[in-house]
Amino acid sequence: MTEIVLPFPAKDLWPNARPHWAAKARLAKKHRAWAYAATLAAKVPTPESRVNFIVTIHPRATRKIDADNAIAALKSSFDGIADALGVNDNTFNAPVVLFGLPRPGGLVRIEVMP
Repeated sequence: MTEIVLPFPAKDLWPNARPHWAAKARLAKKHRAWAYAATLAAKVPTPESRVNFIVTIHPRATRKIDADNAIAALKSSFDGIADALGVNDNTFNAPVVLFGLPRPGGLVRIEVMP
């Protein structure tokens, strides 16, 4: 099991946000690049079969977050992980989403189990 630590998804990446498409595209590109670099730095081995994830979300504040919205907000991050592993993201199983204690600025920990 390998851990990848990423920044909390930007507000405009969440499904209920309604940003301009270009602004959202810039943020998605940035988060995808962060996930790519973090995956390479963590030296996640190339999977031989389907990949499982445990995602622990540490929000910025104590407020309710839906697990399905969190997964959607992390779409570009999962794309970056897939790019770094050299696989298609259709080999990823649905992640298990856990919620940790709030942290200043927020944080996402993704445990990869190839």
